Amino acid sequence: MRSKFVLAALFLAAAVQVFPQTAPSASQSAWLVNVGGGVSSYDANFFGNYQMEGATIWVDVFPNRGPAFLHGFGLEAEARDISFGRPANQSSNLREDTGGGGAIYSWRHFRNFSPYAKFQWEHGSVDFHLGVPNYNHDTRDLWAGGAGVDYRLGHNILVRAGYEQQYWQWLFHDPSVSGHTGLLLKPSGVTVGAAYSFDHLHFR
Repeated sequence: MRSKFVLAALFLAAAVQVFPQTAPSASQSAWLVNVGGGVSSYDANFFGNYQMEGATIWVDVFPNRGPAFLHGFGLEAEARDISFGRPANQSSNLREDTGGGGAIYSWRHFRNFSPYAKFQWEHGSVDFHLGVPNYNHDTRDLWAGGAGVDYRLGHNILVRAGYEQQYWQWLFHDPSVSGHTGLLLKPSGVTVGAAYSFDHLHFR
């Protein structure tokens, strides 16, 4: 297991523990928790444009507190592994894994469609082969933004289609040179999947 799964689990645990403590112990509130997974198609953006595929999992937590328009605000934990469809060149072992979390807003104005937007801080790892001895892996922090739509198929089933753009910190930076040097990774792609919605959960 890579660190992305650990990050996602820790983020979800923190969300579940923190939000209930903000309410009086004698009160109850209906929460919404969506747990989903799907497939992603991404431009790896590593010394070229390589379209690759992989798996994505996510957990959305909506406290549903305050005025109705605030009920769309929540937290999302997400992990992604892009490792299929590697290029047949010097980067034949190319792999990009990311995991983290941040804020999400789901606009619940329509009956079955819920457009959403999100912003996340994540940690990423990349595997590569550039002919440098003992250097075929690196890690970086990154931030990502995305938008998409959830469609409710039934009472508890959601189908998701979304787009995301990632911005990694610089790779292969030469500290002896002023300014930025190296490679700024900006992977981007789409994710399609489904989620199960645990609605009307109550926490004291």
